[in-house]
Amino acid sequence: MAAIRSKRCSIRRTDKWISIESEEVWYGTYFSRKGHVIHAPRDVTPEWIGLNVRLALQTSESFTPVDGSSVDGEALIAMKDASNERRLAFWDDITASYGYKNRELAWKKFDLVFASWWFDLTNEIMLKSSKSSRDGGHSAWPRNRNEGRVFSVPIDASDRDLGEAVLKAFSKCEGPGKSTEPLFP
Repeated sequence: MAAIRSKRCSIRRTDKWISIESEEVWYGTYFSRKGHVIHAPRDVTPEWIGLNVRLALQTSESFTPVDGSSVDGEALIAMKDASNERRLAFWDDITASYGYKNRELAWKKFDLVFASWWFDLTNEIMLKSSKSSRDGGHSAWPRNRNEGRVFSVPIDASDRDLGEAVLKAFSKCEGPGKSTEPLFP
């Protein structure tokens, strides 16, 4: 059975900052060891968001075997170590840049949009708004409740159009972790 490969990134936003993080896909999603990751103060333009989401998706890597076979176990272990090291360094930078006392406080209360691109099949990016739980976990909405919470935009859309689609997805995030209303309605 052939696997359908995807490229992915996470887009997080608080009342202080926004981050865009390229991810690696290995029958699971991990912080990218070398893909595009960036953060900035929250008040960036839609163009900035669109440009950086596109870069994060384009530099995302899919290591899911096309034939559906299993991944190399040793390579997966090595990737997890390198991924975690880069992820923690990224969060340490966010912690220092925005005045948090520690990484754990930086991890609390953010909105999250999941971005996926099935690059072998389509040029459409899917943006899914998330809902957060009291413990800070995020998940996509159940299929029977995701109407108006999932957005699609072409990978080759303008930076502005892509950024505005991301902002629309942010406006549909819900839960105790919700940061604030969107800056650009």
